[in-house]
Amino acid sequence: MDALVSIEWLANELGAASGVGDLRIVDATYAEGRDAAAEYEAAHIPGAVFMNLSELRDTDSDLPNTLPSAEKFASRMQTLGLGDGSRIVLYDSSPWHTSARAWWLLRLFGAHNVAILDGGLAKWQAKGREIATGKETPRHRHFTTWADLKGVRDL
Repeated sequence: MDALVSIEWLANELGAASGVGDLRIVDATYAEGRDAAAEYEAAHIPGAVFMNLSELRDTDSDLPNTLPSAEKFASRMQTLGLGDGSRIVLYDSSPWHTSARAWWLLRLFGAHNVAILDGGLAKWQAKGREIATGKETPRHRHFTTWADLKGVRDL
């Protein structure tokens, strides 16, 4: 799977009768001053789950957005239904393009098949694609972390 996928690619994958692989869609919107979770519940790509990026940090640190522990990260991914072998497509509706942070975190902690949806939710809607509301209830999955922290520096 490419690191950037198109609206058409995702629509085709969602419509595939065979359900090839374990495709998971994740709304990774974070925007200060907005309730991203409520926005997700009001409109999201069918099957998407909401990843709360503010929970994916080290809450014991005084610094913002530091890395969570591998255990915390794995626990959150399992709750979202993301597991070993999942093909994960991320999108956001944030001015900060926060799906890129989610992509980096997933790759850092061992997920290999991760992509960002080109154009995100806005382009999905502009193309007249189906929109879902409410919360999705994912099936709990096992997520094995393989953190490669060589490229991470701390203070």
